[in-house]
Amino acid sequence: MNTQFRLSVLTAACLSITYSSMAIAETLSQDQTKTLDTIVVTASREGESINNTPAAISKINNKDIEAKHATFIGQLVNQTPGVLMNDLGNEQHMMSIRQPITTSAVYQYLEDGISIRPVGVFNHNALYEVNLAGIDSIEILRGPASSLYGSNAIGGTINFLTKAPSLMPTADLGISSSSEGYRRLEVGASNTFDTAYGEHGLRLSAYASDRGESWQDHAESNKQSVTLRHDWHISDTTQVKNIASYNHLKADMTGSLNANDFSKRQGYSYQTFTYREVDATRLSSQLNHSWNEQQKSQMTVYYRDNTTEQNPSYNIRTDVVSGVPTGTYSGQTTYNAFQSYGLNVQHSANFDPVKFTIGVMAEHSPNQAKTNDIEVFRDPNTLVYTSYKQRQLLRDFKVDINNQALYTQANWQVLPNLNLVGGARYDWISYDFDNQLVPSTVTGAPDEKRNFHKTSPQLGLVWNITPEFDLYSNWSQGFVPPEVSGLYGANLVTPDLKEATFNNVDAGLRFKLFDDRLDGEITLYRLQGQDEVLSYTKPDNTREPRNAGQTLHQGIEIGGTWKISDIYNQRLKLSGSFAKHEYEDFKPSSVADYSGNTMPSSPKSFGTIEYQIKPIPELLLSAEGVYVGSYWINEANTEKYDGHTVLNLRANYRQNAYEIYGQILNVADAHYAESTSFSNNQASYTPAAPRTYLLGLRYHFGE
Repeated sequence: MNTQFRLSVLTAACLSITYSSMAIAETLSQDQTKTLDTIVVTASREGESINNTPAAISKINNKDIEAKHATFIGQLVNQTPGVLMNDLGNEQHMMSIRQPITTSAVYQYLEDGISIRPVGVFNHNALYEVNLAGIDSIEILRGPASSLYGSNAIGGTINFLTKAPSLMPTADLGISSSSEGYRRLEVGASNTFDTAYGEHGLRLSAYASDRGESWQDHAESNKQSVTLRHDWHISDTTQVKNIASYNHLKADMTGSLNANDFSKRQGYSYQTFTYREVDATRLSSQLNHSWNEQQKSQMTVYYRDNTTEQNPSYNIRTDVVSGVPTGTYSGQTTYNAFQSYGLNVQHSANFDPVKFTIGVMAEHSPNQAKTNDIEVFRDPNTLVYTSYKQRQLLRDFKVDINNQALYTQANWQVLPNLNLVGGARYDWISYDFDNQLVPSTVTGAPDEKRNFHKTSPQLGLVWNITPEFDLYSNWSQGFVPPEVSGLYGANLVTPDLKEATFNNVDAGLRFKLFDDRLDGEITLYRLQGQDEVLSYTKPDNTREPRNAGQTLHQGIEIGGTWKISDIYNQRLKLSGSFAKHEYEDFKPSSVADYSGNTMPSSPKSFGTIEYQIKPIPELLLSAEGVYVGSYWINEANTEKYDGHTVLNLRANYRQNAYEIYGQILNVADAHYAESTSFSNNQASYTPAAPRTYLLGLRYHFGE
């Protein structure tokens, strides 16, 4: 199915429902209801004032999302304290929240409170499976949240909250194009109506994007995303929310460059055939019922279907025998697919001054994976990988992943201005491994079953010192079980791995000063990891995963908004992080000891600052500076990346239903890297985009 066909289907679907359905009153958009307090749901699974939340949590509202016109989620989340999401091109990425810039399974990504992926099959690129066009707000909870969300909620939890249907018929149509080959069509529609069976609401949000020839070789891509949300207001006490989302991505993988090519020709690529193709479907239905003013229940059933096929650039490598390059090259093509069937039920009871929430969840996720070995051919003069040839099937296995959990949380209003929150979750996780090949050192271990059990507690307090000052503190514990790929790699014996545990303590201050003209937050944290799974090099030069690591992450996160002047509505926004991430115990081989060293890809400081001004009510202008400090790129701390600073300019003009916007990204045309790595005594760099111009138009129907 080509891009043009997908695009026509999405457009026709959106326009066809413009006058067909409705939104329920209790799910009004933020533009239609205003509250004095910021309400967040991620820290308690229910709506709660941020002033009563003893957690480091930030919220990006619909107004900010609409004004930014982001083509990459990192352009939004990077403006929150302690968050750095790098852009690897075509919506691929890595994340840093209280961790280095990493691919490790230390983040939990949610859509309306449901994990995008199941335990055991984390993907650091998982946010390309989110339809940003269908998102109303984003909540970012920093630090472990395993007491509510289970495994992987370590560095941070990002919850994408979908747009609710509107009360009146509305629709919008937008197009945009950049100087570097990026094109996008975005459509949406929503409506309201009454029936004999209650009030119904329907909203459809979709976009299709395409990246053609640009500054970078072998970098084409296309994506189609659609989200359909149906809200059914059965009665004042009973509501149903149904969500269906689909995301398809086909992207070339450009890979990285050596230091010389990165310096002289950043648009060059050694790749010609590497790619990634993803199809991700998610369905969910949530029933909410209020028994009385004190008690309510919620039940959610959900389904996931996800397939990823790759010939990834990171798997292409130089063949080495006894530490000496052979002059030949190899790679691997991979296939991974999973389906998930899940149920989450929770009940809350408010016995003033104590509110209790208890919940249970069960999830079954059959997972299939295949890996093929390929021989790769390279031009010795241009260094370009020209072609490849399939050799043999290395891995073919199935794993049935089961996750059951019981969680509870209590919120005790001890004093009118003092709130205590305590909670815990018990997870039982099982892997049922079925090797489809004859077990060997190449094809993997024999069939087996493996279980993991973990209790994750959390305790916090928030003290509302004055209406303008909130002081909070939080202790929480999180865990990460071994990934399926780490357990069932190409070893005849499955490594005896246990879950990694992380202990976190943080304390923060939220404040409003100068008649609420300055709104900010400061958070201190200390996060310690134990039994982390690290790659160990054995005396025979082969590698295996082991529970061999202990790490320490500590720092300060800051953020705030300053209303400089009501004249032209001038604002200054600031977010940043100052941190240190180090190995407390890391001996990757019998002769190497990196204990006490700084972890690679962990800048001591990063942040953004943005100035906004509205010279006329219809026009919003902004200038944004993005800073990433220097960092080590290897465990030995001998190779360093110097960091970078980038300037972005944006303009957004809206007159009634018409909207036009423009962006100049990387205004100074800075030459920098989005990520770096170090292997075989050589540094590699993933180049960032040069100066880029983007222009967009949008028309809003019925607003």
